[in-house]
Amino acid sequence: MASTLAVPGTGLRYTASAGTDAQRFPVLLLHPWFGCRAFWDRTAEQLAAPTCAVDWYALGDGDWSASSGPEGLAEAAVALLDSIEAPQVDVVGNSVGGIVAQLLAARWPDRVRRLVLVGTGAALGGPPSRFGELVHAWVGGLADRRALAPRLVDALTAERRPHAERDGYVRTVLAADPDFLSAVLVSSRRLDLRRELNRITAPTLVIRGEHDTARSPRHVAELLAGISESRAVEMAGCGHSPMIEQPQRFNDLVEDHLTR
Repeated sequence: MASTLAVPGTGLRYTASAGTDAQRFPVLLLHPWFGCRAFWDRTAEQLAAPTCAVDWYALGDGDWSASSGPEGLAEAAVALLDSIEAPQVDVVGNSVGGIVAQLLAARWPDRVRRLVLVGTGAALGGPPSRFGELVHAWVGGLADRRALAPRLVDALTAERRPHAERDGYVRTVLAADPDFLSAVLVSSRRLDLRRELNRITAPTLVIRGEHDTARSPRHVAELLAGISESRAVEMAGCGHSPMIEQPQRFNDLVEDHLTR
């Protein structure tokens, strides 16, 4: 049974699921930008551990000046951990959620037991990509954002999701404050965590979809080079957010890593 809760003093919301094993460490699930909390529904259903799936967009409903970048999002996530009295958790983050996950593991290493980084990197530079071009158009207001939203959601997967599922994701993005979205994206693009990776002590699994148009094998290589105890898996046939494309395979990988 899942319930949606708020973190006092932050505006952050999250969906908590009890799992089937209350003795397991809680798992913090951090969604990608242009994705949403619902990206983790199948993960939360299938993992045995209790889960907390964060809704980043909720922060944009109020004064978001303090949370308009990965550092602010990480601080809000720590406030969530404090509110549920979880001294240590496992963290799974996709894309911008993966950047926040790196910050948590590097700056609050005692709070993160194990780490899973999905379709992300320590620095978002690199050759121009199809996804990057769409993000640039959104941030710069260079095109109709209502028209861009479906294209951005589609770019997160190798194949378009079923109509009803896709439309639900698009509606969630369009309901978010576009200025908040843009501010976080700009800040994320400026952040370079490569010099902080050596502070991550949590055993780390890096997952990349074979057809990810946002993060390349170079991003994976940088994470592996910087995090001492890390390994990588490439998921065939997937794009940027494999947890919604191949949920069973994804969850098997995550469960194996969290229970080693």
